[in-house]
Amino acid sequence: MITNRLSDEAVGVAEVLRDQLRQAGGVDLLRGAVAEPERRADAERILGGIGAWELNPLSDGVELEAAAMISQVAGEVGLPYPVAERLGHAEGAAATALVSATDNRHIASHADLDLAWSAVDFRGHAYDVVARSGELLGTKLGPFASEFTVQRRAERLPRTAALVTTLQGWWLLGLLKKSLTDTARYTREREQFGRALRGFQSVAFGLADMAVALDGLEELAKYALWSIREDGDGETALTDALSLRVAALEAAQVVLRGAHQYHGAMGFTDEVDVSWLSRASQSFRRLPEGESATQELLAARMSQYGFAAIFAETRTPDDANGEDRRAERG
Repeated sequence: MITNRLSDEAVGVAEVLRDQLRQAGGVDLLRGAVAEPERRADAERILGGIGAWELNPLSDGVELEAAAMISQVAGEVGLPYPVAERLGHAEGAAATALVSATDNRHIASHADLDLAWSAVDFRGHAYDVVARSGELLGTKLGPFASEFTVQRRAERLPRTAALVTTLQGWWLLGLLKKSLTDTARYTREREQFGRALRGFQSVAFGLADMAVALDGLEELAKYALWSIREDGDGETALTDALSLRVAALEAAQVVLRGAHQYHGAMGFTDEVDVSWLSRASQSFRRLPEGESATQELLAARMSQYGFAAIFAETRTPDDANGEDRRAERG
């Protein structure tokens, strides 16, 4: 049965993590790690302290929800650590990166960290990571990105691919929620022409558009969790996870564009959290595939495996009269 309410245990873990990250400095953890990458160990320590690495999301529904909430809270501060990749790791690995099936050159954030890495692509193929550069690119949009090479394995792990993709979606959801919260507060406090910025109709409408985009994204994120839990072989869940990714990329355009616009020039300065969060989102939005490529992958999977989604209708072979019946989703 589908529910849009997560378990009390998952929510409780999220609150504990949120409090600890707040005490540790919040987005300042990201600022510090960009300057000194070795400080990413602070994020690993905090997550380990709440038992995050002991979770087995594919074996238990509550642990799956806890992994999603941990990813969301980590995203709220742009936590500089491969949270989704570690929580969604394949069996035998400590972290699993997402890679492109059409590119020989692979880049992922935090792949330099000394972990037992594996990889999967959006088609569910599994890979061994055979070499890592160990050096960070250190660019403005990819401060923690590094290169690595993989060797494709015979097996497929669509459920693992769905899990990592979904947890990344929850991470971006948290980042976008924090960006909207900061923007709403700024427009309430900032005055122009004698009244609060959000008092202008165009700004109010823009904030509403941002909120609606996030509401829809959150519902899709919860549905993707349900799909992973219910889909044994992972093929349907991977399609739903790609749908979530497409929605997350679209929502990021709406929310971060509005956040920068309403913060004005300040939105691009290092003093404002939104600037750091926007930059932190770039790796997710560009790697291993951008929006257009992800849409193409989703369309291909929809053609091959179908697409039930939340409100879809399906046709079954025993529908003698050929009429569509609404899929029963619990």
